[in-house]
Amino acid sequence: MIPNIVFIALRYAFIGLLYVFLILVVRAIYRDIRTPDDSARPSRRRKKEQPQLVVITADRNVGAKYMLSDEINIGRAGSSDVLIDDTYASQQHARIYPHDDMYCVEDLGSTNGTYVNGRKISYPLELRVGDRIKIGKTVFEFRV
Repeated sequence: MIPNIVFIALRYAFIGLLYVFLILVVRAIYRDIRTPDDSARPSRRRKKEQPQLVVITADRNVGAKYMLSDEINIGRAGSSDVLIDDTYASQQHARIYPHDDMYCVEDLGSTNGTYVNGRKISYPLELRVGDRIKIGKTVFEFRV
């Protein structure tokens, strides 16, 4: 025999948790669909501008620039287009490729994952100017 007050308190606690859950879901959806100011970060590249990856943080090669024209593979393997000397990077870690007048980044099933702007990606993602791509301890910035 539990008093009615306990049932009432549990009912209100359940409703409160439901509202917290709904707020978190709406916040997550908002983060996924919001778009940055288009003038600050255009998603489409202009024909005359050559996109590039610039090494921002690494044990070596800080400031190195890699021009993008076709698909490039990033990893520790000698056959990679962008070779990373990082034990946290996989042999074939990620690839960046052109698609419909833009560039996308895709994780190639790496052990430690590929991060774009601090978020782990699990599917190909469109790159925007200023995006930071983290592979192991190496951080690249996508520039045009």
